[in-house]
Amino acid sequence: MTVLDKDAPAVAPAGLDPAAVRKVERADRRAQLFAVVREAMAQCGFPAEGYRFKVVALDADGWRYLVLVDLAPALEASEADPGPVQGLVAVAAKMRADLVVEGVYWRPAAAETGAAAPDAAA
Repeated sequence: MTVLDKDAPAVAPAGLDPAAVRKVERADRRAQLFAVVREAMAQCGFPAEGYRFKVVALDADGWRYLVLVDLAPALEASEADPGPVQGLVAVAAKMRADLVVEGVYWRPAAAETGAAAPDAAA
């Protein structure tokens, strides 16, 4: 039985705080998802310096996630294809760690640092 086994008993080993054990297990799952995303992006032709990403847990135990990808302006017009990334990430995450990736969302990096909102006071 591994840390990533969903059928593992909910009881922590003697002397360990169950909340601390769950936190470590969740961190392990998150780390595995980070590796899956990096590998899928590389496989689809995205250089590591051309994007940043975040993973957002959709449940308290960290079994379901969204992936948010910010593309560098230079990559927006490149030949790297974001199409297959979601499928690769979803399949690899399910096979490796039994994680569910519900979606991969893309935006240009400029959207993250975009201009300040217009002043509402006139």
